[in-house]
Amino acid sequence: MNFQQERANGQPGWRWAVVGVFIAWIFFSLGAYYVAQKPLDSAMLAVIGQQIGTWSEISLSATAVWRSFLDVLTAVYLLMIALGLGLWLWRWLGPADGRMAEAALLSVGLGFGALALIVLLVGLVGWLTRPFLLGLSLLLAAAGLPVLLPFFRTIRLPKRPSPLITLYLVVVVGLALSVALLPPTSWDSLSYHLRGPWLYLQAGRIYPGVDVFSLNNPFLLEMLFMLSMALRSDSSAQLVHFFFLFLLGGQVYLLAVHGLRLKDGWTAVLLLFTVPMVWQLAAFTYNDLALAFTILATLYAYVRWREGGQSSWLLLSGLFSGLAMSLKYTSFVAPMLIGLLLIAGNWRQPRRLVRLLLLFAAPALVVALPWYIKNWAFTGNPVYPFVWHGRFWDEFRANAHQNPGSGIGWNLWAILTVPYTLTLGIADASGDGLIGPLFLALLPLLLLYGLSRYGRRAPFAFRLLLLYALAHYAVWLLGVIGSAPLWQGRLMLPALAALCPVLAWILSDLSRFDHPQFSLQRFLNLLLALVLLFGLVGQVGDWLRQNPLAYDVGSQTRAEYLTRTLGYVYLASAEMSQTLPPDAVVQFLWEPRTYYCQLDCRGDHILDKYTHLEFLHGDADHIAQALRDEGVTHLFIHNAGLNFLREAQESWVIPADDAEYERFLAQHTRLVRQWGEAYMLLELAP
Repeated sequence: MNFQQERANGQPGWRWAVVGVFIAWIFFSLGAYYVAQKPLDSAMLAVIGQQIGTWSEISLSATAVWRSFLDVLTAVYLLMIALGLGLWLWRWLGPADGRMAEAALLSVGLGFGALALIVLLVGLVGWLTRPFLLGLSLLLAAAGLPVLLPFFRTIRLPKRPSPLITLYLVVVVGLALSVALLPPTSWDSLSYHLRGPWLYLQAGRIYPGVDVFSLNNPFLLEMLFMLSMALRSDSSAQLVHFFFLFLLGGQVYLLAVHGLRLKDGWTAVLLLFTVPMVWQLAAFTYNDLALAFTILATLYAYVRWREGGQSSWLLLSGLFSGLAMSLKYTSFVAPMLIGLLLIAGNWRQPRRLVRLLLLFAAPALVVALPWYIKNWAFTGNPVYPFVWHGRFWDEFRANAHQNPGSGIGWNLWAILTVPYTLTLGIADASGDGLIGPLFLALLPLLLLYGLSRYGRRAPFAFRLLLLYALAHYAVWLLGVIGSAPLWQGRLMLPALAALCPVLAWILSDLSRFDHPQFSLQRFLNLLLALVLLFGLVGQVGDWLRQNPLAYDVGSQTRAEYLTRTLGYVYLASAEMSQTLPPDAVVQFLWEPRTYYCQLDCRGDHILDKYTHLEFLHGDADHIAQALRDEGVTHLFIHNAGLNFLREAQESWVIPADDAEYERFLAQHTRLVRQWGEAYMLLELAP
């Protein structure tokens, strides 16, 4: 019954009160968010003003433009190789009722997975040379031509959005692309996402023995980074992750149109693009966009199987589950959920249940097991460093990594207000997990449709996506309850992406509540436009602050950009690479970012290297001897980082005995160089 019928029947207008409270909640959510996360503040405006002041010095360099073009071309080349491989797999595995858009999108995902597994095999065999990888890529590209050419002749583009939406997409994608062309500066990229591939390329093989635990996490996308670095550069590797922006957006669109049967999926895509971290992560060599894409592809293929019953769709769901499990350990939620749904729906038919579970689980294991077998062979633990510890790992390091007991605990109020705190981004441990205000603002609608009869009219995909988002949130929340380092908004990205088609369906259904004097649907569409506008302002402000134009067109060199962005850690890394002997071994302390050091520089990945040595060996003399036994010749100490950790009272990663630490420095090291108050390079006494 809508408002008009309610009024005609003389029923009380209680819904007006509900709508009023909901609108008040929306204004509260947006107000709280934009107070905490201003699109532009005075500090940013000052930096922007400084950057704009340098624009008169910008001059176009044909060499720089050509460099950027080759970076993009290399990433597109890998995309075409992946599409070719994926189309062959689609011909073999693809369902008969598959649509062109499904074939295109899912084939790219399958192809990237196959290409990464090929590179993994090449690396384990020890053939990681640039000539071999170039020849391999040419061979794979040629193998894909027989399926690529017919595909491009028959491909059809999806329904185009309105001109205004098209203009918005062109602007925001263009801004993100110009930032993605910059040299990598993100924290985890310099610590392991790129450092690991660089080490393997230098050695010509993938090898164990590096004390960076993340190198023994599932490492699928880093194989593509490594291939791109071998063929071209780290900027082209960054663009590989950037392209997953399109794959994720396309998968959200498919779920909206073919999963939830909306007329078009652009509202769902726009909801995704209100999430600030999507644009930030697109310019990083991380794997979060790829993870969200593979999980949504897993859920989408399962939906298509439920609707049509073709076994190929369930097999594809299993394959994408395997790809997701090859990216992050946290991906287990989606395959676990699907496994439970298969059991719940078929437990009365044991033979059918076993067949379906095998059809789903077997391809998932085939794809994912190589990474877990590698981890077991390298560290003694297939899920390193969790559960069973393993090489370089013990209880002390586990505590330093997870900091148990530092989370919000079982405080009921803190747990209930997590969505609010998550939205504001004030507790994010990594600083790159802003989710925007809309999910909090529209949370009452999600609860209303999820718990009432209104959601029962929706297709199966609606309930599946809601259930997945809830399960993912529950697992994430358990981590946050126990450990502060796990409070990272970007770990929620797959769940947020899954909610975008759900919210788009709800927005389309709100016309039932329209009143001649007020349309809740139009009001929320205006709200969406407003959030997109504020997001664009923030993105433009961040773009102006970073000033990628100066580097992209050649008026600023790579070294100048990295010095401006990273400061002393880049300057020191470059100077050490040039001045220290080639056989020097530099142990970083309280600093994990070793990527720009061209020597054997060993990062302090979880900032516990010294305290772990202290735990194992006790006094300064034995700590110094342990470092010598590891072959260390120099120490690069981040004093500013240590002082910050002391102020934060991070007991696991600061020296337990300051006097013994000072004795270690005084008796076993010699100062070589100092960079301000931030860093110092010491030579370890022989």
